[in-house]
Amino acid sequence: MARCGGGVVVGTDYEVSHLDTSDVEASDRPDLWREHVRFNHGGLDFVFERPSGFWGETVVQRSGELQLVEFSSDAITYERRARAARTDDDRSLRVLVPRTGELRVTRPDGEVRVGPGGAVAVSMTSAFALSHGAGARAWVVSVPESMWPRAIIPREPRVLDLRSGMGAVVASMTTQLSAERRQLSETDFREVTAALARLLAQCLADDATERWPELAQAAVALVRAQSDDPTLTPSSLARRLGWSLRQVQSVAQAAGTTPSEMIRSTRLARARARLDDPAEVHRSVADIAHASGFGSVSTFNGAFRDAYGLSPREARAGSVGR
Repeated sequence: MARCGGGVVVGTDYEVSHLDTSDVEASDRPDLWREHVRFNHGGLDFVFERPSGFWGETVVQRSGELQLVEFSSDAITYERRARAARTDDDRSLRVLVPRTGELRVTRPDGEVRVGPGGAVAVSMTSAFALSHGAGARAWVVSVPESMWPRAIIPREPRVLDLRSGMGAVVASMTTQLSAERRQLSETDFREVTAALARLLAQCLADDATERWPELAQAAVALVRAQSDDPTLTPSSLARRLGWSLRQVQSVAQAAGTTPSEMIRSTRLARARARLDDPAEVHRSVADIAHASGFGSVSTFNGAFRDAYGLSPREARAGSVGR
């Protein structure tokens, strides 16, 4: 992590780091930027419009192979050459989501341009060049190729519309994932990023009829990550996803459930696991109910009996007896 600069926050396997080239001497900034960007994105060459005193800044969120980078810098061009694409064994994808300014991705057969409200997906297995002017700001979502359906790996740059529909959901999730970076646990980050990757994959898919199940997976991932929070409700779930309540209800209905049932069943499963866990035997049933997101012990007891056909105390007694 030393190469990532200051401002590092490290979790079990989730880290947030910040780099600003202004923290070093002007003559050292291009080399620092090269090292930092290559660490995050593999084999790239660089063409600085003004190397002397170059300014660039990033915030990196990473857990294992999953990564979200927010960056802004002076004008620059990055080149992913064919040799690097063949030899550095990076099978991941990059989805670039501009916040300000315009990004230009070029290949021998043409150029695509994208600004706020859009995104562009590129494969690190292909050669390309990326350039932007001074002050452009964007996110880069890095996703292993294995997480994408092979039929839609974008060998050529693919532009996505994030202004409406599922694209707007993707934009909202990316914004929230970045904004909440210091409040996320490793599990939160991995589950939400994986859900975001699946949604991005669906944005590239031609068959829109398969989209609702993917949206349901995104909602389920967030519920699993935050079900212990007693303030999680269908309305707050919608806000955290960046969706409308009606959209959450439609997604849940397409998956054969409701938002309330999705939250309740996840909390019950978490509580049942805690009741069965020998390491949790010192905790009271009421403590486990509250820790699992239930505001009322009586509500917990009733929901638990409805789901499992016995009370939480009986479930615990049966677990101890096994």
